[in-house]
Amino acid sequence: MGRIRAFLQLTWRGVKLDRVRELGRQYPVFCFMLLVLLLSTILLNRYIHIIMVFWSFLAGVVTFYCSLGPESLLPNIFMSIKPKTKSFQQELFPLGHSCAVCGKIKCKRHRPTLLLENYQPWLDLKIPSKVDASLSEILELVLENFVYPWYRDITDDESFVDELRVTLRFFAAVLVRRIQKVNVASVITQKLLKVSMKHIEIISKARQKVKNTEYLQQAALDEYGPDLHVALRSRRDELLYLRKLTEILFPYILPPKATDCGSLTLLIREVLAGSVFLPSMDYLADPDTVNHLILIFIDNSPPEEATEPTSTLVPFLQKYSDSRNKKPSVLKLELKEIREQQDLLFRFMNFLKQEGAVHVLQFCLAVEEFNDRILCPELSDSEKMMLHEEVKKIYETYCLDESVDKIRFDPFIVEEIRNIAEGPYVDVVKLQTMRCLFEAYEHVLSLLENVFTPMFCHSDEYFRQLLKGAESPARNSKMSR
Repeated sequence: MGRIRAFLQLTWRGVKLDRVRELGRQYPVFCFMLLVLLLSTILLNRYIHIIMVFWSFLAGVVTFYCSLGPESLLPNIFMSIKPKTKSFQQELFPLGHSCAVCGKIKCKRHRPTLLLENYQPWLDLKIPSKVDASLSEILELVLENFVYPWYRDITDDESFVDELRVTLRFFAAVLVRRIQKVNVASVITQKLLKVSMKHIEIISKARQKVKNTEYLQQAALDEYGPDLHVALRSRRDELLYLRKLTEILFPYILPPKATDCGSLTLLIREVLAGSVFLPSMDYLADPDTVNHLILIFIDNSPPEEATEPTSTLVPFLQKYSDSRNKKPSVLKLELKEIREQQDLLFRFMNFLKQEGAVHVLQFCLAVEEFNDRILCPELSDSEKMMLHEEVKKIYETYCLDESVDKIRFDPFIVEEIRNIAEGPYVDVVKLQTMRCLFEAYEHVLSLLENVFTPMFCHSDEYFRQLLKGAESPARNSKMSR
C-alpha cells in the first residue's frame, strides 16, 4: 500500500508539473509577471504597501474574468454576456421573401418588384371565410361612403375602383402580415405599461390641483406640458398628424411604384386618415372600450363553446378584389395578346430587360420550340442527340444554382431534368411522357401571366405604347430630353 501511495503522489506531482509547464507555454508574459511579482514580494517586503497595489490589480483582473466567464468553475455572479443570435426572419417588405425568378433571398440581380411577396403579399395568406366576408363588407362600405358618391357623377366605369380594391387588398395583406410579426408581450411590457403608468401619474397630479372633476381633463393636458402629443392639441392637428403618418407608411403598405401616382396616393391618404384611422382612434380612446378591453385581458373564464362549425379557410380578400368591370380595359392584357402584336412584344421584352427577367420569356420560347420537335413520333439518332444537347443547355442555363439565369423550380422538376441531361442521349424521348418539363413550362407561363403581364400594363413602356401617335413631335422631344 505504501508503494502505491508513493506512486500516486509522484504521478500527481508529475501531472501538476505538466500543467504548470503548459500554463507557462501558453501564457509566458503573464507567468513571467507573476513570478517577478512573487520574487519582489519576498525580497522587497519592506515596500509591501506598494507591491499590494499590483496584487490588488491582479486579483481584480482574475475576479472580473471569473465573474463574467461563462465557462469558469467559479460561480458567475453576473449574467453571461453573450451576443444575441438573431434568427433570420425573411422580411416581407420592402426586401421581400425570395426572388420570384431565381428563388434567392435578397437577390441582387432582379429588381425588388420581382419579389412575389412584395407584389402579392396575400400569397399563402388564408383566413376564415366569415372573417373574410366581414372584412370585405367593411372595405366595401368605405368605398360606398367616400368614393362612389363623387365617382358615379364622373363615370360608370369600374376600372378605377377595381384598381383601388386591389390597392386596399395589398394594404390589408401587408398590415396582417406585419401584425403577425409583432411580439404582443414585449409591446405591452416595454411600451404600453410605461405609457399607462406615466398617464396615471399625470392624472394623479392633476387631480391634486383641481377640486372639480369637470376641469380634470384640461388640468391633465396642462400637466403634460411640452410632452403633450401633437395630435392631442386639437381635432385639426390630429387629422394632420394622421395624414402625415399615412404618407410615411406609404412605402411599406402600398405596391411598388404606386407612390409615383400622386392622385392615387392623395385619395388613399384621405380615405385612410379620415375614414379609417380617425374613427379607429376615437373608438380606442373611448373609456368604455378601454375598460372592456381590460376586462377581456384579465378575465380568466373560458370562452363560450362554438355552436357553429368552423368556417373554411379562403384566400385573403380574393372575392373582394375580383374585377367588377364588365367592359374591356386597356390596363388588363393577356400574354397571348402581347405575343400576337409585334409592337407590344417589343415593348414587353424591353420591360423584361429593365426588370432583369428577359430570360424568363426566353425559357418559355425555348421549351415551346423543344416540345414541337420532341413530339415527333419518329426521331433519328442525330435528332435525339440534338434534343439531348438542348436539354443539357436548358438545365445548365435555368436550373443550376450558379447560373445567372437560374429560375426557381420545384426540386423534383430539377432532379428529373438533371437525370435526362446527365444520362444517355437515347433517354431524351422519355420527356414525351414525363411531366417535369411541362410543369416547369406551366410555372414560368404562370409567372409571366400573373406577375410580369400586370406589371407591364402599369409600366412606362406600355403607357408609351398607348400614347403612340397621340403625342406631338415637340412633346416627344421634350420627353426624350
